[in-house]
Amino acid sequence: MIAVVGGGLIGASIAFELAQAGADVLVLDAGKRGAAWQAGAGMLTPTGERLHGTPLGDLAARSLSLWPDFARRLAQASGLAVPFRGGIEHVNSPGLRPSDPAALSPHEATTHPPTIVRAALHGLDVRRAEVLRLEQVPGGVRLVTDAGPLTAARVVLAAGAWSGRFGLPVFPVRGQAALLAAAPVPARYSTKARGFPLYGLPRPDGVYLGATVRPHCWDTAARAQDARWLGAAAPLLWPELELPQPAQMLVGLRPCTADGQPIVRRLSEDGRVWAATGHGRHGALLAPLTAQQVAQELL
Repeated sequence: MIAVVGGGLIGASIAFELAQAGADVLVLDAGKRGAAWQAGAGMLTPTGERLHGTPLGDLAARSLSLWPDFARRLAQASGLAVPFRGGIEHVNSPGLRPSDPAALSPHEATTHPPTIVRAALHGLDVRRAEVLRLEQVPGGVRLVTDAGPLTAARVVLAAGAWSGRFGLPVFPVRGQAALLAAAPVPARYSTKARGFPLYGLPRPDGVYLGATVRPHCWDTAARAQDARWLGAAAPLLWPELELPQPAQMLVGLRPCTADGQPIVRRLSEDGRVWAATGHGRHGALLAPLTAQQVAQELL
């Protein structure tokens, strides 16, 4: 059995790929408030995130190319309608109107992280348990959890912002986003807003608008000042529309590393323990490639 510690976007995607390949998979999820996927936008945009030419640029491009098939397989396996919509308008250039064809990046896309997680975990053995520590034992790894111990042949640590418990150099970056009442809006991304990158898209649960960035912050309560910033920022993305005030606040803790690089590697010499965490702002974008890489190593 392979135990995946963490049922968020990365952990769920890895568990899905392992199960699709025939592996016996157990997902242990602590159900932490503030898990990044609960507040993630679902923007699949290397351009908006300025990844071209960076160490993550090639990984992002490869993972983006995997997304159409990944979404199709998730939908087929789960029976859920998995959102995947191409086209993001970038509104960074001075004088470039959002409706200008030159602003559209047709090959980038958007999705819905909560649906991805539900689809990936559909039909899998998922248990609510917080893993406290790992112990090497003959023939496997012992997981000590708040629901009792268990043993697995191999373990994948995908605990998001809480990965530091296992000695990994991961810290939280708090993000607050807003959901507005549903409206026919295009997906747009801008880095010209004051304070934080600004992006928005239509989703099954409403119009998503985000997001603030506060490093090394574990606070999962919505903040009024962040809500005011988001409410004032909405017209910058969609100046041609009359939008309602935010109806719901979302708060998530992005798992980040000092150098901005995800940690996807073996942690034990025998390959029994792997890490897949630290994806920061790019968890949704990098999920298919990370899942593929880890599954190929473990199977």
